[in-house]
Amino acid sequence: MKRYPAYKDSGIEWLGKIPIEWSVKRLKYLGDAIIGLIYSPSEICDEPIGTLVLRASNIKDGSLVFEDNVYVNKEIPDQLITQEGDILVCSRSGSRRLIGKNALITKTVAGCTFGAFMTIIRSEYHHYLFYVFNSTLFEYQAGSFLTSTINQLTQGNLNSFEIPFPKLNDQPAITSYLNHKTHLIDTLIEKKQKQIELLKEQRAAIINQAVTKGLDPKVKMKDSGIEWLGEIPEHWMVLPIKQVVETPVTDGPHETPDFLDDGIPFISAEAIKNDRIDFSKKRGFISQEDHEKYSKKYKPRKGDIYMVKSGATAGNVAVVETDMEFNIWSPLAVIRPHSKKAITRHVFFFMKSKSFFQAVELSWSYGTQQNIGMGVIENIPIVLPPIPEQKVISSFLDRKISKIDHTTSEMEKEIDLLQEYRTTLISEVVTGKIDVRDEVIS
Repeated sequence: MKRYPAYKDSGIEWLGKIPIEWSVKRLKYLGDAIIGLIYSPSEICDEPIGTLVLRASNIKDGSLVFEDNVYVNKEIPDQLITQEGDILVCSRSGSRRLIGKNALITKTVAGCTFGAFMTIIRSEYHHYLFYVFNSTLFEYQAGSFLTSTINQLTQGNLNSFEIPFPKLNDQPAITSYLNHKTHLIDTLIEKKQKQIELLKEQRAAIINQAVTKGLDPKVKMKDSGIEWLGEIPEHWMVLPIKQVVETPVTDGPHETPDFLDDGIPFISAEAIKNDRIDFSKKRGFISQEDHEKYSKKYKPRKGDIYMVKSGATAGNVAVVETDMEFNIWSPLAVIRPHSKKAITRHVFFFMKSKSFFQAVELSWSYGTQQNIGMGVIENIPIVLPPIPEQKVISSFLDRKISKIDHTTSEMEKEIDLLQEYRTTLISEVVTGKIDVRDEVIS
């Protein structure tokens, strides 16, 4: 890649030098930042009579998705009606990582509105600005306004953003180049994501087959008597979970402790990830006194199985693989297999099976979020071979799943590198570090 013929100091320390013919403009001089619609729960309605309200959940990987839609029935000001070329930005959220998510409004989505936690950037330079908003420039400036207590970009914040601005007749070549290059990168990422989905499907199928049918294709089968389970090997048993545990299914305390800067790790649903406990995702630390108090109800032990019983990740499971001191919160249910009836790995793999999850789905209760009670969990049937066969099946699954997980992990790393390259390339182009005006697009 070649550089521009000459550069000058931008006057902004973090931006450095820019091409001599470029300028630096504040966003307010390039377009309008428009805050979204305020509406009440009573104004939410069904699709036929309402207007679609775009929210953070409608943005995924820089594109618009329509899996979680909200419609409102109210009069909407003209400026809050989306137009083709608007840049939709998440400007306020309970989660800091969502701030700055953005997508370009396409012709098919023009005519919608957008919620109060969103902001539209409306500009005649939207093709170029969209790439600025997906560069490290935007991340850096957005981060300067976010703190541990403030998760929002105000209209004033956005208007003050400094934008490196090429000559108008150079912008089409820059956006054309980035359109081409990012499309190639995105296509490659999409292919790898599809491969990962296929691996996950293969993983799930292998687990379900092994824990419900066994490893011997010639084994004699019998009807389990359970519709969602079907046939199982003739010599296997079907028992409710409560009959294969050492202690009754329980959970963590139903109170909010005082969190400290140091102490005993306190784990909740967000730490149950990828079949493991991710202690870096702990809710916080609690005092030794609280730990001892909560441990009277339940004290973690290596080999225990946790299941998220409420919220968006309900059904996720993990095994305790450490002897370190920690404690858990109420969204986690604890299953402690009885060593004379079931080994931990077999129970864990059964709880990872499609059959088990079907049983869980049949038992959901819904309020503000999906939830499953401990009494329900205790009565979910589990299929049990003899202990020696459980060990053989678990060893088989550990080997097979480990290989699949390794392949999946390597692909996820490749995707991360591609996404990093994408952001870096965009940043290099929109700051004028490389000159792409004469690049041939083929």
